[in-house]
Amino acid sequence: MKLSSNRQGNQRIFAWVVFGCIALAVCYTALVSLRASAEADYAKAQGQGTPVPLAQPADLQAFQSGSHLVYLRQETAPYGQVNIAGLDSSSPQKSLQTELLCDRIHYAAGNGICLRYDPSVSDSLVPPRVWVTLFGPDFKPRHQFTVDGVLSRARVSPDGKYAAFTVFVAGHSYADVNMSTATVLLDAATGTSLGNLEEFETWKDGQPYQAPEFNFWGVTFAQDSNRFYATLKNGNTVYLVQGDVAAHTLTVLHESVECPSLSPDETRIAFKKRAGTRWQLTVLDLATMKETELAEKEGIDDQVEWLDNQHILYQKGDYDPPKWVSVFVIPADGSGKPEVFMPNATSPVVVR
Repeated sequence: MKLSSNRQGNQRIFAWVVFGCIALAVCYTALVSLRASAEADYAKAQGQGTPVPLAQPADLQAFQSGSHLVYLRQETAPYGQVNIAGLDSSSPQKSLQTELLCDRIHYAAGNGICLRYDPSVSDSLVPPRVWVTLFGPDFKPRHQFTVDGVLSRARVSPDGKYAAFTVFVAGHSYADVNMSTATVLLDAATGTSLGNLEEFETWKDGQPYQAPEFNFWGVTFAQDSNRFYATLKNGNTVYLVQGDVAAHTLTVLHESVECPSLSPDETRIAFKKRAGTRWQLTVLDLATMKETELAEKEGIDDQVEWLDNQHILYQKGDYDPPKWVSVFVIPADGSGKPEVFMPNATSPVVVR
C-alpha cells in the first residue's frame, strides 16, 4: 500500500527534524571537546615548565594608560585567551596575554565581564552551562557564577558601573523561531543582579506593552550608564528599545534592530538587520531614524564594536589566507570595504 502524500510529507519533516537535532548535538559536543582540549593543552604546557608568557602588572598599567584593544586570541590553544594591544602611538609595540580564557568578553573603566562555556559539561544530553566571570583591571576573577544556556552577548557600561549578558535558554541562534533568551543586568563591581529585562516595564506608543513571549538581547550602554539600548522580540517582530536602569523601564523606539551598539558620540546605533536569509550590518541615526547599510556584503551575526565615530569592528570568517575567524573594520557611513583589523581574533573591545 502506498503512503498518502501528507503522510510522506510528515515523514520527510520528521526526518529533517531528527537530522537537525543530531547535527546540533554533534556541533555542541565538538565545541565542548575543543574547549576541553585547549584547557588540557594549557595545563600540559604549564606542567612541562613552558608556561605561556603572561602580562605583568607593570605591562598592564602601561597599556591601560592609553587607548587599547582587548580581544580573544584564536590562533593556537588555549583558544579564547584574553589579549591586549595598544591603539595609539604611545602604546608599547606588542600585545599582552592574560590568564583569562573567555568565549565572549567586554571591558570598560577597570571592570569586565567574561562568558565561557563550562568545559565540564561534555555530554550532549546535558544542557549547556556558561561561566559568568566579573573581573577587574588585573584581569583576574572577582565574582563567578554559572547559568544554564548557550552564551551570546556581553557588555559593560563605559563608566564600568554595570554589566549585561545574554544567554539562549532555548535554541542556539537568533534565526531560530523557537529561541528563548535571558538578558540580565549586573552591578559590575559586586556581581549583584539588577534584574532580568523581562522584569522591566515596557512601553510602546505611549502605552504599556505586554506579551507572554518577550525576548531581549544585545544590551549597549550610554555614557551615563543608566540609559541603555537593547533588542526586544515579540512574535516575528524585533524592536530597538531604550532602557532606564533606575526606573526599570523600556521604551520601544524603532523596528528591525538586532544587537545594537551605541556610537561613542551617542548619535547612532550600529546593528544587524534581517535581509532575507542573512543579517545586513546597518547604522541608525537616532535623531532622524535614517538607516545606512554598511559595505559588508556577507551576513554578520555579531554585536559590533565602534573603533571610533567613523569605523566599526566585528568578527567574521577569514579565508584569505585560510584562518578560522578574524576581526574586521569597515567605515560607518556605508563607504569603503571590509579589511582585516586583527587576524585570528574575536570579541573586540575598544578601551578609550
